[in-house]
Amino acid sequence: MLIVDTRNSGRSAAGERMLRRHLQGHGVSADSIRVTSAGLDAVDGEPMLEAARIEIERHGANAAGFRTRSLSSAIVDAADLIITGTKDEWDVLASRHPHVSRRAFSLSELAFLYDGAVRAAPLAEHAAMLARRRDAARSIPLDFELPPIEHYVEHVSQLGDRIDQAAAWVSSIWAALLPAPTVAEPSADAMRLDAFGVRVAVDFAGADVAPVVAAARRMWSRCLVAGEDDAPVEAALEVTVDRDPAVLAEARARGGLAYDDPSHAIHFLTSSITVRAIERRVGGPVLMHAAGIASPTGEVVGFIAPSGTGKTTLARTLGAHYGYVTDETLAVDSGLGVLAYPKPLSILDRTVGGLKEEWGPESLDLVPVPDAPLRLTRLLLIERDIYADRPVLEELPLLEGLAHLSEQISYLARLPRRLHTLADMVEGVGGLARLRYREARDVIPLMPQLFGRAA
Repeated sequence: MLIVDTRNSGRSAAGERMLRRHLQGHGVSADSIRVTSAGLDAVDGEPMLEAARIEIERHGANAAGFRTRSLSSAIVDAADLIITGTKDEWDVLASRHPHVSRRAFSLSELAFLYDGAVRAAPLAEHAAMLARRRDAARSIPLDFELPPIEHYVEHVSQLGDRIDQAAAWVSSIWAALLPAPTVAEPSADAMRLDAFGVRVAVDFAGADVAPVVAAARRMWSRCLVAGEDDAPVEAALEVTVDRDPAVLAEARARGGLAYDDPSHAIHFLTSSITVRAIERRVGGPVLMHAAGIASPTGEVVGFIAPSGTGKTTLARTLGAHYGYVTDETLAVDSGLGVLAYPKPLSILDRTVGGLKEEWGPESLDLVPVPDAPLRLTRLLLIERDIYADRPVLEELPLLEGLAHLSEQISYLARLPRRLHTLADMVEGVGGLARLRYREARDVIPLMPQLFGRAA
């Protein structure tokens, strides 16, 4: 990764050293991401500006041994990603090295692209990607630029803070995108869960983790497996909660989740478990971004929609009357069998520190799934409509339905026969329909019809 400015003695030098420090804090080694810098019009071998050295050391990074480099074709070609402080510098870079324009971005452009990447991450709530939002100070505006240091002669500390803010933001995203190191074998005390057939073990560590352990076992009560269960663990997680930055950095280096407060650990644990389980079932059952509700005899209706569009509210409302299967990931095998995943629900209208609050199905008094085989009998694309006087069902043509459905499938490209598999599933439940409704409670009277039985 290459940081480019004009002289390589101020902003890019500070960015290089501060970014290295933040990556190290996330447990990312220099072998994984190598950060260098250069200047468009730099003179080789000069020291950095004294103001830059002061800012680097003020932010806890190492300024020793730095010398400026003039940007050359060899340096450009060796970089996988190039970042410039301003759009004007990007223009100069692109004019001199046109072939790198597709992998060179101004900081503002990078902010725009990564903001979209976070929204499009798996489940749109991938814990690692969303971790960059856990601290509001790490978010940067989409018009964020780093003007030349000469513009900040009297306020250079403000520029130093801005560079460090950008380095913290970029490092948190890159650390999330890297494959997690292998987590050690779970301990005998690990919390063991069944996530749509995947055995997941969660270990807890850190001086402040006790409330997380208690909350996690309460919220995941319907997914817990008995201590004598001898099924092999397929995915393992370690959650560390501690106020010591050194402890958190060490935990992240081991591939674990690490936070300085319990509320963030509880929030991100839910999506982390889901993502780990999905990764272990790639190419197996169809994994839909959907809620599932079961009748007393095991018929399951799947409600499909992107994040933030009503699935959890619908699952919470309907789950008070019928079996709660899941609010997020509906796993369906080739025979239309459904694998239950009664995970905690993220309640949007209740937030803690800006995070959606996690509630277990027991706390919300949701009906357990029936003691009967679960089988998918209906699939619905849901759409809130404030003008709908009553729920409206609209049957969709197969191709149109598949186009919408495919957007809500995890790892579609890894499914056997891909669209044929989806088409078989859709035809097996009698087609795909769109359900428009105003409020989740309006759907309750419709459920017997959706289950295919008279009341």
